[in-house]
Amino acid sequence: MGIVEIPIAIQGNDAYLPVQELFNLLQLKNVEINTGVIGFIIHPDSTYHINYKDREIVYRDEIFPLKESDVIKSPTGNYLKSDYFGKVFGLHTNFSFRSLSVKFQTEKELPFIKEMKRKEIRENLNRVIGVVNPDTIMPRRYPFFKPGFIDWGVTSTQQTQIVNDNRFTLGVGTMFIGGETNLRLNYSTRVPFNSRNQFYQWRLVNNYSKFFKQVSVGRINTRATSSVFAPINGVQVSNSPFQNRRSFGTFTLSDFTEPRWTVELYVNNALVDFTVADASGFYTFEVPLMYGNTAVDLRFYGPYGEERIEERMINIPYNFVPKNEFEYTLSAGILENPENDRFSRLNMNYGLNNSITLGGGVEYLSDVSSGEVMPFVNASARVASGLLFSGEYMYGVKGEALLSYHTPQSLQVNVNYIKYHEDQTAIRFNYLEERKISLSTPIRTKAFYMFSRLSLNQILMPATKLTTAQLLLSGGFMGISTNLTTYGIFNSRVDDPTIYSSLSQTYRLPYKFIFSPRVQYDVSRNTFTNLNVELERPIFRNGFANVGYENNFRRDEHIFEFGLRYSFDMAQTSFSSRIGKHNSSFVESAQGSILFDDNTDFVMARNRTSVTRAALTLVPFLDLNWNGQKDPMEPGVPGLELGNRSGNVTYNKDRTVIRITELQPYVDLLLQLDPTSLDNIAWHIPDPKIGVHTTPNHFQEIHVPVQVLGEVGGMVYLKDSKGTRGQGRIRVQILNRDDSVAAEFLTEGDGYFTYLGLAPGHYRAVIDPEQLENLDFKVSPAEIPLNIEVDKYGDIVDTLEFVIEPNVPEEVSQNDSPQSPIKETEEPLVPKKAIRIDLGERGYWAFSDTDDNIKLIQQFLKELGYESGKIDGIYGEKTLQAVRKFQRETGIRLDGIFGPETLGTLEDRLSEKK
Repeated sequence: MGIVEIPIAIQGNDAYLPVQELFNLLQLKNVEINTGVIGFIIHPDSTYHINYKDREIVYRDEIFPLKESDVIKSPTGNYLKSDYFGKVFGLHTNFSFRSLSVKFQTEKELPFIKEMKRKEIRENLNRVIGVVNPDTIMPRRYPFFKPGFIDWGVTSTQQTQIVNDNRFTLGVGTMFIGGETNLRLNYSTRVPFNSRNQFYQWRLVNNYSKFFKQVSVGRINTRATSSVFAPINGVQVSNSPFQNRRSFGTFTLSDFTEPRWTVELYVNNALVDFTVADASGFYTFEVPLMYGNTAVDLRFYGPYGEERIEERMINIPYNFVPKNEFEYTLSAGILENPENDRFSRLNMNYGLNNSITLGGGVEYLSDVSSGEVMPFVNASARVASGLLFSGEYMYGVKGEALLSYHTPQSLQVNVNYIKYHEDQTAIRFNYLEERKISLSTPIRTKAFYMFSRLSLNQILMPATKLTTAQLLLSGGFMGISTNLTTYGIFNSRVDDPTIYSSLSQTYRLPYKFIFSPRVQYDVSRNTFTNLNVELERPIFRNGFANVGYENNFRRDEHIFEFGLRYSFDMAQTSFSSRIGKHNSSFVESAQGSILFDDNTDFVMARNRTSVTRAALTLVPFLDLNWNGQKDPMEPGVPGLELGNRSGNVTYNKDRTVIRITELQPYVDLLLQLDPTSLDNIAWHIPDPKIGVHTTPNHFQEIHVPVQVLGEVGGMVYLKDSKGTRGQGRIRVQILNRDDSVAAEFLTEGDGYFTYLGLAPGHYRAVIDPEQLENLDFKVSPAEIPLNIEVDKYGDIVDTLEFVIEPNVPEEVSQNDSPQSPIKETEEPLVPKKAIRIDLGERGYWAFSDTDDNIKLIQQFLKELGYESGKIDGIYGEKTLQAVRKFQRETGIRLDGIFGPETLGTLEDRLSEKK
């Protein structure tokens, strides 16, 4: 819940809490009756009765007696000693006089806690399905040009028997004519510079457009069925939104990379999951199926900061579209080959219902001799729970069907069959049929977790039949990462099959060492073929070193390896060497990125790629005039923190600018600012939840206005036949110039009031006329004009004082005057004796037990020229007025309480006088 302000009563070193106000805050049932308060805690059977009359608490039929000193009665309600809330109800409190705070803890799941949990669950669910409720939304902008980001990489390879190779990569990402513009150049000293090895694309994404949500020009990804071995330069237009729309079901995706590398899974350019490959490099994902084309992008990161530039694009064979929606993708271009072949493809899909999507289209490739125009139809369907079907037929090329079944126990079975037309030339291999089946399931016990997969693939060709089988077991046992994979290759033209197994493990040893042995065994020949061991350890702050040994039994070769990697803030660097009998190699590499923030004229370097990523620049500023815009004279606000962490967060030198990099583009991001991180209590963030649609290749500037609140304070006194004293529960109103109510609040039990939250301007303070009429009171003065000045720390006007008194008819004598409608307190609002105050390093100022301490205060006030009455040790009316006058003149909170701040200021004034 955070911090909540409630009134408490203090007697000695004990705190007394208002029963009904606290129970209302905790949403506990409470009803006031003649004898006290009754209700229940959480469940109607857990009833209680706080009986002030008989001085006892009855809770669950158990009686807890109360002393007379355990309850304080006042006009604003009854206060119970804080110990009883924990002792009786399990609502534990810890009072600190020094900070005037009560820390509340409980193990009970109170109604307000349940409500907060439900609210959090609803917010998380909304965030998952893409529904966010920000306080403000930053408008999407389409800049004509924005300087963006640069990726760079250098790799140099020296080998003893091969020509040396030096590779250079340069990526540039900008915004141009409102769209994302990317250029990636690759150069190698061994390969002539060729445009086929380069990438360039301009893309405009607008998910709110009805007909053209995505437009790409340059290198395009076509998802062609035909064998296309050259890049395509052209145009692609689609009305599919560039965002994730969850459908149903999952698709198991598994493959191999380097051991212990981190693999990130992007679905339609949004990060949805990541995993770490096992000791052999195997990884697996449960890919969520999305409405529309599900394009999966995998990115690979080494355990020591390496980042693999290559990206694998995998198209999931299922394609679902929401009910009654129509989506299309049209691609057209020219292949960058010597013949300049022409290519085009139109793909259309319609959601018949939420379980069946029908589609079709046509593909054209100018060099297909069996038929340049290739129409096709397809369908995706959820046949039953966990059972998915996908089928496609392309005229004159092939027919394909895929059936997938996923059980609640995570057993997945995939069956795939492809029949190729015997005369087709669109696909450049001579397959006649493909048959595939795979079974995968996790194996869980108390001792270990393991993923298992059995797959069989069979290819029929005109002259042979090739069958491959694989059994994979990957998991962890007693903290040891283990992978056992067995392969089998069966060829109809070869009598003996080829079968071999590979075992890989990773051991985490003391002193941060990682030991990784790998061995391969040829089952068909009953011999070991390869042994590899590697030892790694982190060194320095961001560095890693590894040594390894490999024995290739077939070639009778021994290879020794050594590697060193270090990640700087601005670049990742590495060195590796392999020294063997036949060949030795040495590789040095470095890579990083440079980012330009034109909003604040700042250049920063990062050690990871940044092109195609989004970035934000947050500039919090003091909105002194409350117009929501940053004006030249309005300074920045230092130290603002984010409540949620997305991307990589950095600050400028004076912490007045926040930069967030490495964000996913084209997603609706909710930024949550932490208002409690600001240094000044008068600084207020009106919109702490900001919604922004991220766009790539530049810093989006977001101005965060921080309003400076003005504060008013003062007293309301009741004057009657008994004298003048502070009066609580009086409603004070702050009026604008047009007489509208800018703020309304009640005075505390001693008549003091304060309010923080006014904008700069002219106001009038009044006592609520309706309350005065109901009480039959009059007030003096009738109103108090006040002005809140523009000030970076917040202006304070705390000299407001009102005196209310009954409207007594002239013919009624003073002795016959009616009683005040406001209930009197049974004890003085200000105790006659002060208490001992802990001043921390300054020690104690003791006036806890004797009247002499208050006499000392009175003496000090008189020395400073304040009339505090007789020096008699009684904290009476004149002493109270002297303290208030001292507080008013020294800018201390006007409450009449001689607390630590008043005491410290008094000491300082006495020291100055001496």
